[in-house]
Amino acid sequence: MAKKPKNEPEKHPLDEEANRRVSDARRQKQPFELDMRECYFFTAPLRSRQINSQSAPSSTPIHDDGYLQTSAGFELAGDYVTEILNTFMPQAEQWCERTKGIFVSKADWDSIKARVKEDDVTIFSAIKGCNFYSEFAKAAYPDLGIGTMGLWVDDERPGENICVQAVPLRELEINLGPYGEIDDRFIVRHTRNRHVRALLKGIPLPEDMAKEIDAGPDKKTEIRWGWWRQWDRLGDEHWQHVVMVKNRVVKSAEIKGEGSCPLLVIRFNATADWAYGLGVLLQALPELRQVDELEGQKISHIELNLTPPMGIPDDSFAAVEQGLEPGMAYPIRPGSEGAIKKLYDPGSPEAGIYAVEDKVRHLRKLFYVDYPEQRGDTPPTLGQWMDELARAQRRIGTPGLTFWWEGPAKIFLRFKYLLEARGVIQPVKVNGKAIALVPSNPAQRAAEQQEVATAVRAIQILGQAFPEEFKAYIDGKATMTAFIEKMRVTLLKFRPEEDVKQAVGMIAQLLNKAAPQGDQSAAAGLG
Repeated sequence: MAKKPKNEPEKHPLDEEANRRVSDARRQKQPFELDMRECYFFTAPLRSRQINSQSAPSSTPIHDDGYLQTSAGFELAGDYVTEILNTFMPQAEQWCERTKGIFVSKADWDSIKARVKEDDVTIFSAIKGCNFYSEFAKAAYPDLGIGTMGLWVDDERPGENICVQAVPLRELEINLGPYGEIDDRFIVRHTRNRHVRALLKGIPLPEDMAKEIDAGPDKKTEIRWGWWRQWDRLGDEHWQHVVMVKNRVVKSAEIKGEGSCPLLVIRFNATADWAYGLGVLLQALPELRQVDELEGQKISHIELNLTPPMGIPDDSFAAVEQGLEPGMAYPIRPGSEGAIKKLYDPGSPEAGIYAVEDKVRHLRKLFYVDYPEQRGDTPPTLGQWMDELARAQRRIGTPGLTFWWEGPAKIFLRFKYLLEARGVIQPVKVNGKAIALVPSNPAQRAAEQQEVATAVRAIQILGQAFPEEFKAYIDGKATMTAFIEKMRVTLLKFRPEEDVKQAVGMIAQLLNKAAPQGDQSAAAGLG
């Protein structure tokens, strides 16, 4: 049996597989790199525009060949992130909740429903109490507009708030799994050697690697954190986790449970072909290029109007080829005055102005920030305005379905997992057995609100057409309870049964006294 050379470093069993997965993930990003860099040019030109993770980003500012002529991309990207947050994750609302799964009986759900709601409030208290919203905005601008963003949600400091970190596109390497969802996911970071041990959090390094890092503290080393699903493990989620320095695994571990993976990859408008989403910025690149070009031409047109090119006789002026200065006097040979004139009259800039306005209006629709506009001189009615606003908001729902599942739902489950690990909340069990609950989609809330509106209309119609039968057949308290649950109202409180019976009895007595002799129908209805 051949012996291993004395100086050859010890290999980890996962070295080959981890490196192969990183290489496959990098190939997924290659077709998008140029477009991603152009998206940064239009929305965040001062950010690092190195998209791949194969080398450290440049430390010097980027100098583009051409100047950016418009700030429309800045505004649109910011409005888009704000619209996404307000639509799917408003800070003042509980934007996700657990409901019973298909295998949970109604009786079991009724026995745990109150406790689940209390735990959901605790989960959202943890979300609001940490740096989640600030890091989400940092990660989403403009990466979510491009289509893909990354968040690292981890419990790095027990006893303190949960830590959320934005992962830029240049550090994110992902690949699709066997069922079309994001599977392999890596964070690849190039850091100075003096920070390596802090980032590894006490993970021991091989002797040869430790010597190399200590010898060059100002040099940079590539660190990778990777996760991929173990699909051969059925039942609960199982993930393989590795930490790598360069191309060598220095730590591996298996993690288990829904929400156990700390790296959340969130996409908008995902496709079945690629790991990266086709976000609104990628779709808007043709219009952004045209708006930038038109804005540059408008500036050139204004400049031509302010300082038009002049024609001069070559026998009367001296050294004025570079232009005329205001307030200066120039000698002119008699008889040459008529030869001084503008070479041409620039046309009207209206065509360019209208074209830019039309393109920007189209861009606002593409970014889902085309708020209702008044058309014509007659203001719209309240109903028309609300219908148009609702129509504009519904458009974001279909491409946002993947976003909600990979974003708000997974964020909620990740915080639940970490709080259960801390012992703040307990896993939900019935008869000692854990049960599966599912996070609900806020798009479903819109359908439920429509259900509430339909029920209100039915009450109005039936209450007017059959007043006595309606009171007799409809259970008022049960109906009010159903309305409150469907509308997610938590501030309304019911009186105790004894107080309600006493109040109803007092009202019945008053009606009996006020009603004419022989006409006690109103009082009978309250009895």
